[in-house]
Amino acid sequence: MAGSSIDIKTIEGLWNGDHKAFETVFLTYYNKTKAFIYGYVKSESDAEELAEDLFVNLWINRQAINTAKSFDAYLYTIARNAAINYLNHKYIHLAYTNNFQPDEAGSTSEEDLIAKELGLLIDDLVNKMPEQRKQIYILSRNEGLSNGEIAERLHTSKRNVESQLSLALKEIRKAIFAFILALL
Repeated sequence: MAGSSIDIKTIEGLWNGDHKAFETVFLTYYNKTKAFIYGYVKSESDAEELAEDLFVNLWINRQAINTAKSFDAYLYTIARNAAINYLNHKYIHLAYTNNFQPDEAGSTSEEDLIAKELGLLIDDLVNKMPEQRKQIYILSRNEGLSNGEIAERLHTSKRNVESQLSLALKEIRKAIFAFILALL
């Protein structure tokens, strides 16, 4: 995320809650951050969402910024962590919803039970979603349709499909995270 960076006064302003300083930071780094995250997640809408979340959290946790250290390095680290966390959640979700096949022997190892439980949790969550979100999620994840194909089939906009899918995945990520925390 090299390139133009901001001065210490702007970072100190951000730390002190100056909205103008935050706007400067956002305008300076948003596109670079989004592009950097995209390099990991390979999805424009997910990179956009993660970058937006990153800046919201940056504002909320602005006083955690060490003004004596490199702001670029700090932002790079939190962007990388956000992308890696997202991928971890995505792969856990894929492993437990798409690839879970119990063996013929009917194995009941702890891992299988956890996988079944997580699969049921996600199914339950999907079933409780608003009807359109549920349909979009199922068409995307279970039938493998693209956002454009889903929009066509459901007579809605591609943007709505992306938005609903994003909300569904955010809900599922939260549930998986809570589930994993409960296991620890």
